[in-house]
Amino acid sequence: MSALPRIELVPSRAAVCNDETVTLDVLVRITPELPEIHFPRPRLNLSLVLDRSGSMAEGKKMPYARQAAVYVVEQLLPTDRVSVVAFDNVVEIVVPGALATDKPGIIRRINEVGPRGSTDLQGGWAEGARQTAEAHATEGINRVLLLSDGLANHGVTDPNVIRDAVKASAALGVSTTTLGVGDDYNEDLMEAIAAAGDGNYYFIETPTQLMDLFQTELHGLMATSGQKVSLGLEPGDGVTVMEVLNDLEKLATGRLKLPNMVVGMPVQILVRLSVPARKMAGTLLQVRLAWNDPRVAQRQAILERLGGMPALAKSDWDALAVDPAVREQVALLMAARAQKEASLAHERDDLAGTQHWLAASKTYTSMVPASPATTDELTSITLMEEALARNDSGYLRKFSKYRSYLRRQSRSTLPEPPSEPPSEA
Repeated sequence: MSALPRIELVPSRAAVCNDETVTLDVLVRITPELPEIHFPRPRLNLSLVLDRSGSMAEGKKMPYARQAAVYVVEQLLPTDRVSVVAFDNVVEIVVPGALATDKPGIIRRINEVGPRGSTDLQGGWAEGARQTAEAHATEGINRVLLLSDGLANHGVTDPNVIRDAVKASAALGVSTTTLGVGDDYNEDLMEAIAAAGDGNYYFIETPTQLMDLFQTELHGLMATSGQKVSLGLEPGDGVTVMEVLNDLEKLATGRLKLPNMVVGMPVQILVRLSVPARKMAGTLLQVRLAWNDPRVAQRQAILERLGGMPALAKSDWDALAVDPAVREQVALLMAARAQKEASLAHERDDLAGTQHWLAASKTYTSMVPASPATTDELTSITLMEEALARNDSGYLRKFSKYRSYLRRQSRSTLPEPPSEPPSEA
């Protein structure tokens, strides 16, 4: 089996308060560990579901989509399985699910796919899910990769019905990743499908990015060390969890649903605690991480506790330095919320509100020291402001929501945001 992940609990301040209730942010950093020795990657059972509607003829989308699909096939082992489904208003099984032994034959069939009619997105996804489920790999990864550039306008088009079907499939072990190309697809639906499907969502600005993002997804699948990941939060006596800034979905068990664990890719969750005055440094928070290892039959779980911190008077507590990693993560997550609000304001044709929330996002990000993460965030905010200035609604809407998704790894509705941008003070 692979090495266990490492859990770090990093408090914003290295003490509690002995005379007042205080708010303490805790960064939960989960790092999937590299195995001590080489272990075979998990078996893959994939269905590539390609939109072949007429709009895929624009900007060489279809040729790039074919190239990306061919790349995936070329990387598979003979023990992996793959199917290829194409859809417009008609769903076509281009390659029935089979072991990836005849790669030249599979590639030849992919290269025959060309654009034509409208968009039966749900029908295409459903066939891909069926192909994957028929040869479900118990100790492996079963995933549908759904690519589309348009709106679901044929067959089942109700987003709730589509999302529920994807969620039911994920519960049976077939996950879904979505890739949206250009400015015309429904980004809310594609993100919702990925969230319900326990997969990833990608916004592809130009068709030339298709190869890179297919490569990113495939390499992530090969390095997946945990699926159906959950995080339980158990506060200590008197301590309450005020909120989780990542806005993660809560499972029926009350635990948080996390993205799949990928070797070399840490997951960071920011938990905000209310800690009453306390004289003794007991346990503040216990976390329980649970996951399915694709190489192991039994579900895995580990615990980690935060405690043993000194108790100080409020004046001394206030004087403590705030951990820079926690401070940065809070700023980036609040910036992500503001970007989401900017997108929603833009959908309402609220120009002032859009500008307000983009400014709030920039202010949150600028309140912490410069780093690669904050520099990248500020560059993205500038791109959103430029899109607003040139009235590029499609790009602004998709890019702002996608950046927010990447930062938050959000799986649920945002809590009520603050009514005003933060101040510099």
